[in-house]
Amino acid sequence: MRKKFLSVLLVSAMSASLLAGCGDKKDSSDNKKATSDIDPTKAPSTDGWDDSKKIYAYSWDDDFSNKLGYVLDKYPEYKDYVEFVTLGVGGTTDEYKTGIDEALKSDKYPSLIPADNDVAKYWSEDDDKTLDLYSIGFTDDLLKNSYDFAKQYGTYGDELKCVTWQGCPGSVFYRRDIAKEVFGSDDPETVQNELKDWDSFFAAADKLKEKGYKIVSSPTDVKYAIWDTQSQPWVNVADDGTETLQLDGAVSEYLETGKKLFDGDYTNGGGMWEEQWAADMADDGKVFCYFCCPWMVGVMTGNGATAGNWGACVGPTSYHWGGTYVSVGKDTPNPELCAFLLYELTCDPEIAVAITNGTGDFCNNKEANEKLAGGELSDDNAAKVFLGGQDPIATWAAAAEGISQKNVTYADSAIKGYIDEAAKAYNDGTYSSVDDAVAYVEEEANTKLGISK
Repeated sequence: MRKKFLSVLLVSAMSASLLAGCGDKKDSSDNKKATSDIDPTKAPSTDGWDDSKKIYAYSWDDDFSNKLGYVLDKYPEYKDYVEFVTLGVGGTTDEYKTGIDEALKSDKYPSLIPADNDVAKYWSEDDDKTLDLYSIGFTDDLLKNSYDFAKQYGTYGDELKCVTWQGCPGSVFYRRDIAKEVFGSDDPETVQNELKDWDSFFAAADKLKEKGYKIVSSPTDVKYAIWDTQSQPWVNVADDGTETLQLDGAVSEYLETGKKLFDGDYTNGGGMWEEQWAADMADDGKVFCYFCCPWMVGVMTGNGATAGNWGACVGPTSYHWGGTYVSVGKDTPNPELCAFLLYELTCDPEIAVAITNGTGDFCNNKEANEKLAGGELSDDNAAKVFLGGQDPIATWAAAAEGISQKNVTYADSAIKGYIDEAAKAYNDGTYSSVDDAVAYVEEEANTKLGISK
């Protein structure tokens, strides 16, 4: 049973989350302190351990096991005490939720529960299923290298409920050859000036259109950049637990911006992940840029984007797209090992540098990113190769500083789906106004989620 379901994230609660950190909820100082004797920074001794100390680390695919593998390679003495269970389903699907919930009642109890940004709150805001990480030794001092948006997401009330190694700051990937033709330079600073705000973005779209190019592939490409500007949680929870919908200007702004892109013929239509959207990544396409995050490098190269012919800049606004957060099962048989592994994965700069160089991930660790931007990024880093030698770390770090997740709620993933449906209908003329499109979202939230306006 979900406790406190979502309780709108308090500002005071937002400063302890993602990258490992914990504290005493009753401590009056700004720095929360651990409420147990566990020290996550100390490798626990395995003396006297047997199979009862084994933990199970679940996931929907092998990404989490690959990343935690960097920690286990550094501390091989724990490999016999960690078993990975890959469910082989979509990370944001009901199948994954059901799989984890069933496992919580099984002999292979999920001690580590990674979850996509869209669904992690399903577990992290449930006190019957996951631990407050302050109770297993984390402190706010361990969060000093975390970006604020990550801290905001992982904090629930006065508890730290999930952490992450990963930062997914959004940026704009642009075609260098088109930039040279239309703007006279492919330098990131030049392109950033052309895309620095939404007025500039549409002015650039006109310049590109005159030369036969589309600024983006789909009207939906801008959604994450705009959604992250929301000024309040879309679901309000009263003291008695009553939930009400309170959509803000970010919803209407996305609908209006997408419509402007669609009506102005600035795109090829369609939507993200559709065939045309993927095809436009190839160099014989006519699309100038994509709103992307670090993990999109693999998507783009897989769809024919030529490494070296792309650059990156922040774009009109800071935002994020995705990310994996990790909670600890409340009844884990080995909280010491869970705490240490999560500390190493999320707080150790050495591990973060290795993950970035080895996988292309952008890590939620400021110290590591300073080192990477200062020369420790390998020449064969996937993002660096894709971006023609450009070091993307500084760009992503700048974007990460401007991201906010203080208004995220457990229902956002479903609500965003309704907004996408409304946007498509608004673009094709089914709805004649933004108000009609918003009314559709409100009706869907009421009918399917039980959340009324």
